[in-house]
Amino acid sequence: MRDHLLDFHQKWYSANIMHLVILSNHSVADMEKWAIEKFSPIKNFDVEVPFLGDPAPFPPGRLGKIVRYVPVQDEDKLVMFWILPLCQNEWKSKPLDYFSHLIGHEGENSLLSYLKQQGLALELSTGVDHEMDSISTF
Repeated sequence: MRDHLLDFHQKWYSANIMHLVILSNHSVADMEKWAIEKFSPIKNFDVEVPFLGDPAPFPPGRLGKIVRYVPVQDEDKLVMFWILPLCQNEWKSKPLDYFSHLIGHEGENSLLSYLKQQGLALELSTGVDHEMDSISTF
């Protein structure tokens, strides 16, 4: 295990694929000094992150499937995933966050309140994720 971690570190620990954010109540000058002091020693090995989106992580033949199973616990659950083009760079408009809020809202006249009235749901949750720099999931 240790050798695998060292191999991973040697292959991927490169300044050109890292990002740094510093949040502090110290002065900008102090933070800049500390950042240079602590992070300048990280070498740049010009690592190129491989594109992981081709072939697609979910090929068309594997989509649109219904999987049924017998649960261990006494609960019914419906889980749906939508596989979408990568939306991570849409940080200003956040389209998936908009839909997540719209569908996941739990107040009056919400989808959840309707499903509860119909006896179809007790809870509802939504979420967004971005995978492998190639797809977004909702």
